[in-house]
This record gives sequence, C-alpha cells and structure tokens, in this order.
Amino acid sequence: MKSKFISSWSYIAILTPLLLFTFFEFVCCKNVDNIYNPYVFQYNEDVTVNTLDPAYIKSQSEIWIASQIYEGLVGLDSLQNPVPALSKHWEISKNGCVYKFVINTNARFAHTNAQKWGATAIQYQRLTAFDVVYSFYRVINPATASPGAWIFSDKVQIPKKFDFNHLEKSMMLDSAPFKAPNDSTVIIQLKSPFPAFLSILATNYAWVIPASTRNFEPGKLGRNPIGTGPFFLKRWEEDVRLVMLKNPQYHEFEGLARLPYLHAINVDFVKNKQTAFMQFVAKKYDFFNGIDGSFKDDLLNKNGTLNSKYDHKIKALITPFLNTEYIGFYLGDSLNGKKNPFTDKYLRKAMQWSIDRKSLVKYLRNGLGAEGNGGFVPPALFDGLTKKKNNLKYDLNIAKMHLQKSKVLLNKNQYAPLKLTVTADYLDMAVFLQQSWKQIGLSVEIDLQTGGMLRQLRNQGKLGMFRGSWIADYPDAENYLSCFYSKYFSPNGPNYTHFQSLKFDQIFEKIAFGTYANREDRNLDCIAADQILDDEVPILILYYDKSLRLHHPHVINLKNDASNRLELKRVRKKIKNSL
Repeated sequence: MKSKFISSWSYIAILTPLLLFTFFEFVCCKNVDNIYNPYVFQYNEDVTVNTLDPAYIKSQSEIWIASQIYEGLVGLDSLQNPVPALSKHWEISKNGCVYKFVINTNARFAHTNAQKWGATAIQYQRLTAFDVVYSFYRVINPATASPGAWIFSDKVQIPKKFDFNHLEKSMMLDSAPFKAPNDSTVIIQLKSPFPAFLSILATNYAWVIPASTRNFEPGKLGRNPIGTGPFFLKRWEEDVRLVMLKNPQYHEFEGLARLPYLHAINVDFVKNKQTAFMQFVAKKYDFFNGIDGSFKDDLLNKNGTLNSKYDHKIKALITPFLNTEYIGFYLGDSLNGKKNPFTDKYLRKAMQWSIDRKSLVKYLRNGLGAEGNGGFVPPALFDGLTKKKNNLKYDLNIAKMHLQKSKVLLNKNQYAPLKLTVTADYLDMAVFLQQSWKQIGLSVEIDLQTGGMLRQLRNQGKLGMFRGSWIADYPDAENYLSCFYSKYFSPNGPNYTHFQSLKFDQIFEKIAFGTYANREDRNLDCIAADQILDDEVPILILYYDKSLRLHHPHVINLKNDASNRLELKRVRKKIKNSL
C-alpha cells in the first residue's frame, strides 16, 4: 500500500502558498521585532527544543510546538474528554478489547523544505489508515527505542512471527494488534480491557506521521516534521528561532471558515525568563507562560490575581493544572539500617494535620494553587462528582492527638531520623513544613539533593520522606491511582511509597482493567480508591497546581485547560486599527 502525493497544481493553488511564503518569511524571519502583524503569533520558549519527532518529544516546549504540526486519532475537549481528531468516529467492542476507528481521509500531511530560505512549494499527502498503523508500530518497535512505547507495550501483544520491516505483510496476521483493512479503517486489538485507552491515544506518542517517512535517515523526522496539523514547519534555527506557517489545506473548519486563522507562528528561544518577560511586556510577544520568582510578587497578588497595575496592559488565564504536589512517605519496614518511623500511621496523620495549606499556597505560590485536601487525584478529573470530604484542615489539636498515639517518640533511638529530602528549588517549602511540624514537637531535618540523585535514592527506597509531584501522563484518574498499586513498586513502577492495600488493589484493577456500563460508575470507584489513600496517608497532599498564561488584549480566543495544552488553530489577533 503506497501513499500518493498530490502533485496537480492549479494556478491558485500555486500562487497562494508562494505569496504566503514570500510575505511571511520576510515578516516572521527578518523583522519580527518592530512590526505588529495581526496574522503572526509570537511567543518565547526558554527551554531548548531537541526534536520534533513525536516518538521522542518529552518536554512541554517540544509538545507545544509539535502539537501545531501533528494530530492523532483522538483529541481532548476542554473537560479532558476524548473526542475525534483524525478519526470521524469509533466503536468499542462489548468486551472492551477491540477499537474500530473510521478516519478522516480529507486530512492532508503538509510540509516543505525547512532547510531552505525563500518560497518553496508545499507538498501534500493524503492521510490513510496505513499511516496510522505505521505510526503505532513505529512507537512500539524496539528498534525505535521510543520513551513512549509504554502507551502500547503492556496493552497489545506482538506476534512472534511479526516483522517490523515488512508491515504490510505482518499486519495481516490474525493476531496483529494494529490493522488497516482499508484506507479509512483502523482496528486495534488489546490484550485486555483498558478503559483509559482513548485518553492514551490523545498523547503525543500516538500522533500520526506518514508511512513514507520510514525511508528517512535516523533523526531526519525530528528536524523535518510532517503532520496533518494546522501548521507546518518552515524554518528552524536551533536555540534562535522557529517559524511555522499555516497549512492551507487543513481539514478543520469553524462554520464556513477553514482553520487556522493565523498565518504564521514565530517562536524565539530567549533563555533568560526575566528578559523574555520584559519583551512580552513591550509587546514583542503575544503570549507568556508561567512565572519566575524574580517577578512573581510584582505580577501577582497573594490571592492569585493579577496586580492592578497590569489590569489594562495584559490578561491572565489561571487554570487548574493536572499536577498534584505532595510529600511522599516510604513505607518499607527498614530505612538505612534502622526501623522506619514513617510506617507509623499516627505519625503520618499528625504531620498531615499540622500543615497550614492555605498559607502555603498564599505565601509561597502567590495563590497559584488550590489547597490539597481532596485526595491524590485532582478534583478536575471527577467529572463534577463530589468526592467524599475528608474534612482535612489545619488543626494542631488533632495533629497532637494523633502524635500521642504514635510509638515513634517513645523509642526514638530505634528509628531512623525524621528527614525531608527536596531539591534546592523547594527549600522555601521545606522550611515552611519544617516549622509546621516543629509546632507539634517534631524535629525534622532538611536534606538537599539534586533532582537526579533524589529520584535515584527515592526509587531505591532510601528516602523516608521526599517532595514529589505527579503531572498526568494522560487525563484519567487511573494514571494517578497507579502510583499506589502494589504490583508497581519502584524501581519497576511509580509506587515510590511502596504502599500496599488489598482493598485498594482490588478496586484499582477494576478501574484499570475492567469494563463499566457507564463512566459514572467508574468515577465512583476512582473516588473510593482515592478515599483509601486519604485514610491511610501514604502521602501528604500539599496543593493542586494551577497554570498561569499571560497574553495581550489584542489576542482573541487563547484558552487553557487542565492539561496545559497550547491550541492556536482558533486564535486570532485584532487588526491594528481596532487596537
């Protein structure tokens, strides 16, 4: 099955892209500093982009850029629910193991030579089901060595006779997990049900590339991306500037208008965040993400609102972000040759009740967060269902009551010292917690480690107490609850605390691998599992993160959601005479 390039050009089809290239190459690549252009969106990335190959991209910077170029079968709506993207619709078998997708064959891959300046013709290629199947096999192929292979590796079975070098023949095997029976149909066969599978298909590792790229030399796709998205890469000067132009044949419309509205995106790579912020204030950039400690207090009030002096200059989008910040307890019996004090649940509860989370968020985060009193799974993932309240508040009397029941203080010499391990970035938070626990008579040491060493020691079970955060790999409660499944003990899984509960495991296995008549029943099980964590306290929830996105008033329809995605296909800018 060979992909066919569309090479027949009408006069208009040739003229429009060439004029577009000539004009926007000049505006975007030559003189962006001094010209306001209502069709060019400009922002800065302070992190280096190493690749735009969806099999290897990992950082937010890479995902934000690549998400303008690529798409997958499945997308997410503003509430993080799976919706069609390159698929028109799908069907799921009653046993939850077979997924059948009908794809949108009106979608076109678009690209040009990103290594050449000047006007170069856009090449188009029609999307087929084989492109989708190829993309999935490529991710799971051991030869690719993709860090995203996990999205399929434990969910599908690759036949022993399968030959990745001869996909057309191998995918005809009865037991092949990904099949394309025709140009518009994709069939996926799972080993067992996995209710969160659609959410996984919305991740960047499941983005679709043309099968023709299998002839590319290693690394070429990372520098010359080809996708069906609303934009394509025009020019990339590493650590200087990256330019994307609109895909004139993008398949999505808003009413009668073909998306995107913007004609180009310009990304600079200024490494100093404070410098980039000043350039944003000076209107060089349309959008600015995040906040740096050097200007945090100037920009935000303690309640998380924008300082009044910026009211008429910039707009702020503050949105719940799927990131839970927490303190984790290692629950193994011994800790560095001594008894582990954190196996005492009453000690953990005492430490839990002695934290003033409201003040922590207010003074250390300038209000960018919500108090962590609702369990490990962020409330945004429960579809509006009210989680059983644990009535967790800051209460020193309750904290002291629990501490009196603890055996740790009665036999201090038998136990390893109370020590909190953090990185230098979180020293202020560690001091805040240290003072909180001092109020109830607990003396806690602060241990500073580099990020790499903290992760290594944590995975080896050598840290009794550590700061952690869990950002969703995909927007499903199962992704959070998996951190406490007993079969996922670190270093082979994300259960860093080594928490173990038969009841929790039983509920989790149904959530992760069972089938449900409706989504509401599954959400109720997720709440029940999260409630067990509330009761057993393997972690202390500090806060649920919020993301901050700043933009100028001339930017229209820039939004945000709990996954902190950057979607620009519906963004507009006001024309100059309306500013």
